[in-house]
Amino acid sequence: MGLSARRHARTSSRFLSRTLIANVWRLLGIILLVWGEFGVYFWSLSSCKWPTTAVQSTGKPTHILLLTDTQLEHPYAYREKVSWSDFLHRLTYELYLKRSWRVSMRMKPNTVFFLGDMLASGKDMSSDKEYKQYFEAFRQTFPLEPNVNAYYMPGNNDVGMGVTRPISRHIRKAFFQTFGPFNQQVIIHNHTFVLLDAPGLVDEDYTRAAQRIPYDKWSPLPGGPVEFVKTVYTDDTPLILLSHIPLWRKDADSCGPLREKGSIRKGVGHGYQNTLQKHTSDFLIESLQPSIIFSGDNRDYCEHIHKVVSGRVPEDVAVIPEITVKSFSPSKHILRPGFQLLSLADPDPTARFHQSIAHDLCLLPDQRFIHWRLYAGFAYSTMIVMILFNIRRRRRLSPHALLTPLSHHIPLTRIPSPYPSLVTAPWTSYAPLSPTSPRGSLPGTIRTPNAFSGPTFRSASRPGTPRTAAPLLSPIPYHHEEAEDESLYPPQYANIRPHMLEEETWSPEHLDHLGDSENGSLIMSPYLAPNGPQKRRPWSWTWTFAFRGRRRRMTIHAPSMSWSAFGDLMAFLGDGVSADVKFKQRGIIQSIMIDFLSVAWMFVATWTVMAWWSF
Repeated sequence: MGLSARRHARTSSRFLSRTLIANVWRLLGIILLVWGEFGVYFWSLSSCKWPTTAVQSTGKPTHILLLTDTQLEHPYAYREKVSWSDFLHRLTYELYLKRSWRVSMRMKPNTVFFLGDMLASGKDMSSDKEYKQYFEAFRQTFPLEPNVNAYYMPGNNDVGMGVTRPISRHIRKAFFQTFGPFNQQVIIHNHTFVLLDAPGLVDEDYTRAAQRIPYDKWSPLPGGPVEFVKTVYTDDTPLILLSHIPLWRKDADSCGPLREKGSIRKGVGHGYQNTLQKHTSDFLIESLQPSIIFSGDNRDYCEHIHKVVSGRVPEDVAVIPEITVKSFSPSKHILRPGFQLLSLADPDPTARFHQSIAHDLCLLPDQRFIHWRLYAGFAYSTMIVMILFNIRRRRRLSPHALLTPLSHHIPLTRIPSPYPSLVTAPWTSYAPLSPTSPRGSLPGTIRTPNAFSGPTFRSASRPGTPRTAAPLLSPIPYHHEEAEDESLYPPQYANIRPHMLEEETWSPEHLDHLGDSENGSLIMSPYLAPNGPQKRRPWSWTWTFAFRGRRRRMTIHAPSMSWSAFGDLMAFLGDGVSADVKFKQRGIIQSIMIDFLSVAWMFVATWTVMAWWSF
């Protein structure tokens, strides 16, 4: 193998060493984790801003955050005997809720409304103590600032739904002691909010329907939602209705372009109901006459328009929009969760409906994209890179690549010497002259085991000085570049290298012996030059100033990074000979798996630290 080819192979192996490749991919993995665990949340809400109201407000608008279906898992779910996949799913699920909430709180809302289903399995709690522990876990997951007001509404997963459940009353009591009242009327910025107990309304509606009594003749249950609706005081201020279960609509009605797929259809099952009944929806709209309705439970976003005749003339139709808020927690029904921003301005007394209300949708990142595309894609790309790297490494270390016979002859060119009288043997080998030199050897000559060394010179001795004591000069190398191969030096001459002569210095006494006795000329080898080429100094900037009566100077030098230092760094990151030996012993398959795991363990360890820090 030629010198240039070996240098190229050595440089390539440094830049494509196993250590360097593994460290680069570890760094990429850490950057990817920081983006997937934190950066993507801030990026998703970077364009989310509070909406502006249609009416010019004389004061500062009030900002309200609406979210539904947080669906927090039971705090003791991790103590059950579950599989690792289920454990990781629940862990990443809770991490998603915590990080989404922290990013959402950066919006600095004045009030937060939870539209039900705060707990994923609140209806299954067996005691008040367990329900309170569940509630404390919810408060730790969704902490609030002291200046932020929060209101909670019951959902079917919080208190259950169905009058035949024997534990229903016990759960409702626990909800009241932790989250607060079931039905509430709150006034914020001259707007009336009506928080409705939708699961309780469904239960009472089933009781009413079983007796076949219309709402106008129905005697409400004491403390029930129907009684609360009939006692709500309405005036000229806009009214906003909040219900966990959406109001009735036709199955064919569209939900607008912001919905991911499908529409809200009627459906009833064990512990749930997709929409309220038509008679119940008409009762709410006629009794409350809301300006806008916000609901939840469906997980996906939906915008529906309710048209109600507001006067005696059929053409006098009131348009009441209903916004079904997206789920705050990840769900199989949607790709991206979200929440709703609501801004309230001073209402206009001359306007009947929601000119003082503005709302907008904010989307959270897709959890499946982070896990199955971002992280899984990084794992696949890491495996592919390690496979290609080990295949290349195997080819580089194969016996056919190492055997490179010397098939060409290096010609020796005789270069005329400027001092022909001093040349004793132009192409003889040289060695240090000793008293025991064999007869026939020329005095003042040097022998070397290198057959490709250059011409030999002998300097003239000074008068009165024995020729055997004359100092000898190093030959000028006029040979091919591949003659520098260290393999051409026998072991007994391992301590003598041409590059060692470059560092040799000569004293003035030695320089005197190099002069020609006849013409005073001085013969020196380039290797013995006392003064080499001067190195160019790096760029620097100097500033002179006076401080406390004294002259000061400040100098800033540019950072210097030579190619040799960069090469030393690459050599430090190289694998070494022992790594190649281990690679041959392990085989390509085992080496691929070891290289992949060397990157994966750093990825997993970093993710574990980030998860621990988030909790």
